[in-house]
Amino acid sequence: MFKPARIQGVTLKNKIVALPVFTGYALPDARVGPLMLEHYRNLAKSGASVVTIPNVAIAENGRTSERCLLLDEDKHIQQVKRLIEVIRENNAVACVQLNHAGRYAVTNKPLLPSALDVVEATKSISALKNFMESFPFVKRFGLTAHVAKMTAGWTNQMTEDDIYDTINAFGDAAVRAVKAGADMIELHGASGYLITQFLSARTNRRRPPWGGLADDRMLFPLKVIDHIKTRLPENIPIGFRLLLDEIAVNGISTSESIKFAQKLEQKGVAYLSATIGTYQSIFKPEIAKQLTRPGYLTELTKELKRHVNIPVVISGRVVSPKLAEKILKNKEADFIGLGRPLLADINWIKKAKDGGQIIGCKSCNTCFQSVVLGESVVCERWPEVLRDRIHLETRFTSRHGYRTLVVLSSRADLEVTRQHMLHRIPIHTDIQDRLLFIKTGEDKSFFEAAKKFITWAEKYNKTHLRRDKTERFFIDNVQNPVDLVMEHLEDNFGIVAIVHDETSEWKKNLVLKAPPDIVVSRSGTHPNLNKVLIPCDLSPFTLMQIRAALHAFHGRSDVDFSFVHVTDSTGTAIERWQKIIKNFEMDPSTSLKVIKPGKELNVAETLLGEVRKGDYGSLILGRRGGLARVRRRIFGSVSERLLDQLPERSFALVG
Repeated sequence: MFKPARIQGVTLKNKIVALPVFTGYALPDARVGPLMLEHYRNLAKSGASVVTIPNVAIAENGRTSERCLLLDEDKHIQQVKRLIEVIRENNAVACVQLNHAGRYAVTNKPLLPSALDVVEATKSISALKNFMESFPFVKRFGLTAHVAKMTAGWTNQMTEDDIYDTINAFGDAAVRAVKAGADMIELHGASGYLITQFLSARTNRRRPPWGGLADDRMLFPLKVIDHIKTRLPENIPIGFRLLLDEIAVNGISTSESIKFAQKLEQKGVAYLSATIGTYQSIFKPEIAKQLTRPGYLTELTKELKRHVNIPVVISGRVVSPKLAEKILKNKEADFIGLGRPLLADINWIKKAKDGGQIIGCKSCNTCFQSVVLGESVVCERWPEVLRDRIHLETRFTSRHGYRTLVVLSSRADLEVTRQHMLHRIPIHTDIQDRLLFIKTGEDKSFFEAAKKFITWAEKYNKTHLRRDKTERFFIDNVQNPVDLVMEHLEDNFGIVAIVHDETSEWKKNLVLKAPPDIVVSRSGTHPNLNKVLIPCDLSPFTLMQIRAALHAFHGRSDVDFSFVHVTDSTGTAIERWQKIIKNFEMDPSTSLKVIKPGKELNVAETLLGEVRKGDYGSLILGRRGGLARVRRRIFGSVSERLLDQLPERSFALVG
């Protein structure tokens, strides 16, 4: 297992491959977020020779999830490059798996080899029953609606143009993957996605040349490979994730798959990564039981190896190093593929080499259920605090917390924002900002000053933040600024930033009208920007409040966070606080100040006193939005009072 090996000219340090397990760690706009970088850095450090980045979509209409990476445009190259760099920096070979989800894509008009009639659609929904029943009962209602909506769209048979456009898209994506630094490319021909749909007589009912007999149904993936090979350098191996058995009536059989594998070898495919089953078969009770057996693919991969000479990567619950060595010794595979075993225990390889008790995968499908529900992967084997942190990060990124709309309408706004960039702007490389310059008055020099500000900001970003170029819009003669900002907020922004101005009533109205799931940041002129007070009510909402605070001041060692809780009862406050801070990479000794309001003071007055006594320049407040249109209910009386009484302070209102 630990002997060096080669795949078509690429030298590997051992015979262990980190399989393409989809995590849903990408940001909703197909960019790489902190969780994703951390995950692939750890995978590369695990000791695997190859780390495969899964389900990179070749087209927008081919994404398996809203949290899926894309390579349909050159602008996405840099994102994939970031992952490849952390993989290669940690001594692993980087492989990019390209995919089009076909009928399983997150789109209103999925592409299918052939449309499903009512009878077949009904059968498909029936077959998905076991899939849905594998989820917790409370999760099934939304999932049932999702499946019904998805299957209702299975009527869009691909045209000839669709087919050739998709083939070209595979080639374009492969070129972009290589430009991003990929050492190898893998095509996803399993799980029931588009390539599988062409191969299966169950889902491909076209006539020749793209459908018909087994040889005809192989034409699409073979054309994809031909096209990619004409576009890539000869030293880039192309692998294939191969479905050995669809385990379905009229589906892909093992004999068909082996015949197809031989054609892949003839086309110059470098390796085959074997698996079985699709989403419509693997959840049937009798099959699900079979898939819990350690090494359940060994007989099929051994048969595959009898018919091909290229390397075969095995998956299928290789749960122990002893089993892995047995598979290699018996020539049942050439490489050991680890998917969920590495998810359950990132130290699996190190323990296999040096000894230690491996934490085994329970086959509970928690990881799979997470991504199907649009969340990020968690594993039941992980500590509870880590699972909670992943859930929190999913909530934060689902609200597009990494996209900020900055609204500027005066030269004073520009200067305040400049100071805040020097002190507050997060040191992230995955931030995307939009600067909205709106002229509402007679200041004719505002746009000229704005252009000078942009020149300064871009230089600052490039020098200090390594941030992508920000978007900017100049809009003159604005009659209704609030409506304009609200229109821009519909473009998936999670934060709107404004500068306090007592004379601009529209800014107050904007704070009131902003959607409840958008963070409203209001910049003030108080000098103590980095002295931050965070009033906490110790509800689960406090987690989001602190997450937003850490995001706003990411990487700043000079920030002084103070946490305060106002209550008449101090009983369990500290205990609840300790549970909350476990979700963050914070010093466990981080204290919470618990204050009892005086007899004549309410919570708002108590907090006002605390702010002034501590001379805090910034506050991170909860905004109880979305409950009603009444001002008090939108903000809560505490937040409203603080905003009114502390105009020079900076606020972040987290809904």
